[in-house]
Amino acid sequence: MADPGESSKATRAGQRVAGAVKQAAGAITDNQDLRAEGELQQEKADAAKQAKRADEFAQQKREEAEARAQEEELAVERERLAAQDATAAREERAERDRRAEEQQAAHDTAQRKQATEQVAQAREQELRRDEADAVRERAAAEGRAQDEEVRAEQARREARTIENVEES
Repeated sequence: MADPGESSKATRAGQRVAGAVKQAAGAITDNQDLRAEGELQQEKADAAKQAKRADEFAQQKREEAEARAQEEELAVERERLAAQDATAAREERAERDRRAEEQQAAHDTAQRKQATEQVAQAREQELRRDEADAVRERAAAEGRAQDEEVRAEQARREARTIENVEES
């Protein structure tokens, strides 16, 4: 099938030629109406040609505008995707930081618990030592008290013996 643009181009060229022929015939025959009709037909062909050019120019501008709009849409989409990527990266960093903080908190808690247990064990050992010392001191005190009681009993016996000797 022939290109529609080519057939209208041929039609315009035919109208222009026909207009030129009418204009020439009107000039030769001194027929002003025929001459004016020829000029009008040529102007009509020129106007159709200009209209075609204007349509082509307008189509080109529409295509350029569509291309710019697509470029802008792509730019906006790229920016949106970049923003999504940045948001995802921030969220990932925040999640990593949160996990690290949780791990650090768990580690700190474990260390504090261990330290508390060590302090409790040390206190318990100290209490056992103090208790053992107290038992030894009590035993020593009881031993000293028995020694004192034995001496006191000896002193009482000696005193009775001296009293008996003095009374006798």
